[in-house]
Amino acid sequence: MIGIVVALPHEAEYFLNELQQKREITVIDKPAYIGTFSDTDVVLVVCGIGKVNSALATQAIIDKFSPSVIINFGSAGGFDGKTQVLEYYCVDKCCQYDFDLSELDPVPVGYIQDYDTVFFNTDSSKINFLPKANLASADRFTDKAEFLDIIQSIGCTLRDMEGGAIAQVCTANKTPLVLIKGVSDNYGSSTSADQFRNNLTSVCKGFPKIIKKVINALL
Repeated sequence: MIGIVVALPHEAEYFLNELQQKREITVIDKPAYIGTFSDTDVVLVVCGIGKVNSALATQAIIDKFSPSVIINFGSAGGFDGKTQVLEYYCVDKCCQYDFDLSELDPVPVGYIQDYDTVFFNTDSSKINFLPKANLASADRFTDKAEFLDIIQSIGCTLRDMEGGAIAQVCTANKTPLVLIKGVSDNYGSSTSADQFRNNLTSVCKGFPKIIKKVINALL
């Protein structure tokens, strides 16, 4: 079985429309759906926004279903000139840029002591049909230059509110993770919030086709 974590109902909507033999259950008080997609058994949890929600859902899927791999797909913000709106990316590695101990210890932003790393790697090697990118996650949706400067300084071109936490949980459980992000907004154009609202549906409509290719590549 493949486990899937998605933050927003709208991000999951078009994928769920193509889920066969679908039945709804509840996982840690979150809506979840079991069925088959591309002839593969899957369980998808709509976890809600943020790192705690996504970490809880990921751990719950691993505990309950022992999936062979976790897939997280959803929207992400990018940076003009480095990512394209309505383009899809496979994440190579990700971090949590709001985890900052630098005033206490001489460590970089995002450094997780338990793992002696800033970045968690993903299982992206088989996803050769998508461009690759590095992802920074935090519990914030922002256009503030101070935070975007941090993201760029640590070598990331995508930002979201879930991926870094999911990656840490998967690393702790030794469960492979594939992260797929569709760019809904680019910093440097109009406000990220306006772009997100205008482009979210278009990004979400593309996920079923992309995830089908991902699953086929993993099998």
